[in-house]
Amino acid sequence: EKLAANGGEAFERLYTMGDRMTAGLRSAFESAGVTATVTQQGSAFCAYFADHAPVDWHDVAEHHDFDFDTRYRSALIERGIYHFPLATKQGSISLAHTEADVDETLSRTADVLGDLER
Repeated sequence: EKLAANGGEAFERLYTMGDRMTAGLRSAFESAGVTATVTQQGSAFCAYFADHAPVDWHDVAEHHDFDFDTRYRSALIERGIYHFPLATKQGSISLAHTEADVDETLSRTADVLGDLER
C-alpha cells in the first residue's frame, strides 16, 4: 500500500535514485580507469568488473574480476558504506535512503577507487 500510494510516487523516487546511483557509479569507474559494467533494475544495481553485463553465471565466472570486487566491497565497508561483502551481490536503495545518501556513497566510492590498485 505504501509503495502504491500517491500514484506510485514511491516507485518513481526509488527509480530516480537508482538511476542517480547507476550513473554515478559508471562515472566513478570510468574516471578511475576501472573496467566495470553497472546494471540496474529499478532501485537495485550491481557492478560487474568486466567489460560487459553477464548473461549467466558461467559468463560471470569467466569474466568478472572477483579479487578486485572483494577488495572494493571491503574498502567501502571500511569507509562506512555497507555493500554486501560477497562479489556480484546487488546493492539496493530503499525508501529510507535520501539523495544525500546516494551522493555520499558515490563520493566514498570515488575515494575507494582512487586508493585501490588494479
